[in-house]
Amino acid sequence: MNEDIYHDAIIEWSKKTAHIAHLEHADRKGTASNPLCGDQITVELRMEDGVIQSMAVQVRGCVLCKASSSLLAELAEGLTLDKIKMIRHDLENLLRSADDFPPGLPEGLSMFLPVRAHKSRHSCVLLPYDAVINAMS
Repeated sequence: MNEDIYHDAIIEWSKKTAHIAHLEHADRKGTASNPLCGDQITVELRMEDGVIQSMAVQVRGCVLCKASSSLLAELAEGLTLDKIKMIRHDLENLLRSADDFPPGLPEGLSMFLPVRAHKSRHSCVLLPYDAVINAMS
């Protein structure tokens, strides 16, 4: 595992633009911001029966926040509020601990393991989940 916080996978995910847009006919919209670093994210969701059908994001933030937003947008289709909350909880625990990568987390989230050593950057990775939870709650 590359221990550089801004390794190639993070940079690659931060440059993905497939979900950076406004979502036509969005059912839900949520925002989250980190006043300490200035990251801000807005998500727009199209939902059906409590399940995300599609997601778009607008991100003004660091590379970590952008990468996390892009990955979450790709994972979001088919997820419920409970599943988003569970992933966020497990990801936060992973960032705070030295435990092995839990089998229930989507594999792509392993790219954030080097962030463990940078507690002040944990919120950058978690912010997109907070925006989605705000939109769905």
